[in-house]
Amino acid sequence: MTSIAAARPEYAHTEQSRRRKYSFTPTMDDEIRRAYHLFLDFSNRRAISACARKLQLPKWMVTRRGAVLGLARVKEPVWSDAEVALLERWGHLTDAVIQRKLKAEGFERSINGVHLKMRRLRIKQNLDGYSAHALALAFGVDGHKITYWINRKMLKASRRQTDRTEQQGGDTYWITHAAVREFILSHPDEIDLRKVEKWWFLDLITAGRIGIR
Repeated sequence: MTSIAAARPEYAHTEQSRRRKYSFTPTMDDEIRRAYHLFLDFSNRRAISACARKLQLPKWMVTRRGAVLGLARVKEPVWSDAEVALLERWGHLTDAVIQRKLKAEGFERSINGVHLKMRRLRIKQNLDGYSAHALALAFGVDGHKITYWINRKMLKASRRQTDRTEQQGGDTYWITHAAVREFILSHPDEIDLRKVEKWWFLDLITAGRIGIR
């Protein structure tokens, strides 16, 4: 498996330019996607800087790559009330599924546009729970670990009723806040506190009372 250290950018000089040229590998792009997810969905303002240090890149190069990957803020046409109502109705689904459902209703939106609008409206934050992917990022584990906990009846979850086929891995899971808190209290040894998203974890465990005196 390619390590982050082994995937450092290569530098090349040409006669036409003396500027450094950076080569991004799939492993590096995954790290950048994870950093943006933590920044956008968990308000971790240090995620981008931490990613830059891990990849040994300047921060501006990471943000530029984020724009290339469609992770940064982009300007799209103003959202209509009808579109916003549909986002609130389908907020528990994945961004890609919401995009397809919007298209079926006659609205053309990019996946990144859907993601950003959902974040600005705090739709997912106001929902009672997490997708398995989001929870894996919060716990700092691989997505298969979440599935393992669910299959072992350690973590309660329900299906999200998406249109994913069996070939695509089947329907995805939805886990409520209460189910996550119950899991943490019942199976503390399963959690590596060095990997969890600190402020998310404290906010969940204290029911939002972190920092309140």
